[in-house]
Amino acid sequence: MTADQQPSRLRGAASSVVLTPRGVGFLVVGVVSFAAAPALSLPALLYVTGLLLALVLLSGLFVFVGHSRVRIERSFNPQVVRPGQASRATVRITNLSLLPCLEARWSDVLPRGISGDAEGVLPAMTGSRGADTRVSFSYGLQGTRRGLHPVGPLRVNVLDPFGLVYRRHSFGAPESLTVLPRCVELRPIAPRGTSDDGATRPAPQHVGLGEDDVIARSYLPGDAMKRLHWKATAHRGELMVRQEEQQLTPRAAVILDCDPRSQGTARDRQGVWEHSASFEWCVVATASITAHLVKAGYVTILQSSGPAIERFVAEGQDTVEDAMADLAVVEPQEQDHEHRIAPERTAFVVLGHLSVERAQHWVTHLATTRTVLAFVSAGTPPDALDVLDGARWRVVRYRPKDDVSAAWAELDGTRTHAAG
Repeated sequence: MTADQQPSRLRGAASSVVLTPRGVGFLVVGVVSFAAAPALSLPALLYVTGLLLALVLLSGLFVFVGHSRVRIERSFNPQVVRPGQASRATVRITNLSLLPCLEARWSDVLPRGISGDAEGVLPAMTGSRGADTRVSFSYGLQGTRRGLHPVGPLRVNVLDPFGLVYRRHSFGAPESLTVLPRCVELRPIAPRGTSDDGATRPAPQHVGLGEDDVIARSYLPGDAMKRLHWKATAHRGELMVRQEEQQLTPRAAVILDCDPRSQGTARDRQGVWEHSASFEWCVVATASITAHLVKAGYVTILQSSGPAIERFVAEGQDTVEDAMADLAVVEPQEQDHEHRIAPERTAFVVLGHLSVERAQHWVTHLATTRTVLAFVSAGTPPDALDVLDGARWRVVRYRPKDDVSAAWAELDGTRTHAAG
């Protein structure tokens, strides 16, 4: 610690010492006794003044030195929770000082997004050479908003034995509790795809499952001429034909739009992103779709428009828990991702409020994707929607208060096709 930091620390410690109403009364009586002693010719009142002031000073010294060296350990069970799920925080305090620690009031600092009854009475502890140098307590809490929430530091109000002075301590560094995004149960649907002539058609129940991957191989005698792959033939300089391989595992991409302009948010004066109901809806929808696809057996590529999220959820790769942890802490991102995974044949895109330019950006970005199913903010202008329609996207518009499962059901091409 530098010489400049030492006085600052002492001033901060001194300012944390507070008189109780009883302590204020002792000081008032002491001052009155000091003034009355010569006026009433009663020198004994000076002894009363000295006694009262000495008690206040000693009490201040006690709370200033006491609880000065403790170790705080905080843990959560579980460490990662869903919204509304209960967790239990356990705090262990070890007295490292030679002086004992008296009974005191404690409270743990809870951020927005965490609720709980985080206050109580801290039992007394002996000095570091005693037998009872450690105490522990626990309390329940709940996560109400997704995110990585720092819990702490621990605040302890240390009262002297006479009840004249207390000191407000802050101990330990905050520990983080992760709250996952809300995940909505989605029912199986048959998303409506697009045929080569632009007409809508019901896509298979599992988009990508059982469809043919077309690759090229060298021409063999007996191959039908209609199977010639002219582009590969021109590229290789020899006859190539189409060979179809069955895709055994369905694959799909889920992409979250994190552009702050699309999501209607900006940083405040502290550099924190302002709350966006649209963005939170998009995160819930992205989490729900990802969990639904993984449960249905898909290899799922989860991405954000920026560099924050890049997950390949498959056996031996990333897990759905990894994906949910990323979505728990994702924030708007001002820059788009420059390096992308090769696009899948099916993509679920969860977008905000699009401008025409932003709609063109997404259409260009997913130009090689066969089927794109998108959620778009209801405030998106018609010109931007025309861009998506021209690219043969299947679009469902939403409002932040809409139910995610109801919006998902609108993608059901089976019902739409039957109604038509």
